[in-house]
Amino acid sequence: MIAESPVRRLFPSAESSLHLDHAGVSPISTRVDDSCRRFLAESVDCLPRRYPYWELRAEEVRAACARLAGAEPRQVALVKNTSEALSFVAAGFAWREGDVVLTVEEEFPSNVYPWWDLRRRGVECRSVPSRAVMGDLDGFVEALDARVRMVAVSAIAYATGDRRPLAELAQLCRDRDVFLVVDAIQALGAVSLDLGREGLDCVAADGHKWICAPEGTGFMAVSDRLLDRLRPIELGWKSVVASDQFYPYRFHVRSDAAKLEAGSLNLLGIHGLGAAVDLILEVGMPTIERRIGDLTDTFAQRLQRRGRPLLGARGAGRSAVCTGILTFEPAGDPERLRQELWARGIVCKTRMGGLRLSPHHYQDGRDVDAFFQRLDEAERALA
Repeated sequence: MIAESPVRRLFPSAESSLHLDHAGVSPISTRVDDSCRRFLAESVDCLPRRYPYWELRAEEVRAACARLAGAEPRQVALVKNTSEALSFVAAGFAWREGDVVLTVEEEFPSNVYPWWDLRRRGVECRSVPSRAVMGDLDGFVEALDARVRMVAVSAIAYATGDRRPLAELAQLCRDRDVFLVVDAIQALGAVSLDLGREGLDCVAADGHKWICAPEGTGFMAVSDRLLDRLRPIELGWKSVVASDQFYPYRFHVRSDAAKLEAGSLNLLGIHGLGAAVDLILEVGMPTIERRIGDLTDTFAQRLQRRGRPLLGARGAGRSAVCTGILTFEPAGDPERLRQELWARGIVCKTRMGGLRLSPHHYQDGRDVDAFFQRLDEAERALA
């Protein structure tokens, strides 16, 4: 039995429903709720006096996000979402006609469309099978020809939970002077990830999945070598050095990642993001990763005992490269089963012809037992 987490009480939704869709949209904690409410109360009562402190808080949040991603605060930009972050890289990089971006098949659209749009600039977007970035990397190496300037890959496959070997991919890219850009939305807050140690060039994520922050708040961390090559695609009063000096104009664009933040920040959302990241750092990523692994392993074992096939690497017996996402083939139609589970208070998703479960660290063995009890009820209802 997986022991109760000491922070479960901070997620009241755990007592009213069984949320197994942290790979989709997650509940927020009472810490996040309190932080947002405090910001709103200050906005009502004393905005002029509190604004300098809100800006200081934004810098504290930037530093906390940097710690979570293994980066320096100057390498972090606060963004709305993953799509915006990846678009900043795709549109802001100095491409040459004939360059190639290498992507992976079956990526989430956020990590596809920004690269496809580069076709209008004469940049080719080429994809490799998902298996080429798992285990034997010969297929990936073969695709890294001299025209490839950038590789865009998810840290974790959103449908199956397969974890990509980022450090190995990064080394292969660096050896060829290729930039590795990572959609980390299924990783940050669920597994340990380190921009510097793993040699990544960009990690990007918004906070509404494993970080358990409000939607519309996120961040990106950028290596120095990529940051030097990125030009902001949006410019405003905060894009420049000494942004508090409005006139006479001094158009000296910042050199840190904050040059990508053209104007006023979403301070309400940043307060919520900061509270969520602070909680992750307080609990500790090793603890979170271990608990998520125990939960998904328990789900997997019990599903396999029922004869339910698992998709992805876990289904192939390679659970060591799996994370908090588990997708299985139900006995009947996945969508009908999802709806029956929804009616019984279980939140999950259908993906790739299966049912996807994604538990989080604040949950425990009681949630596993509750799922299988309601799964039995749902299957009987559909029989």
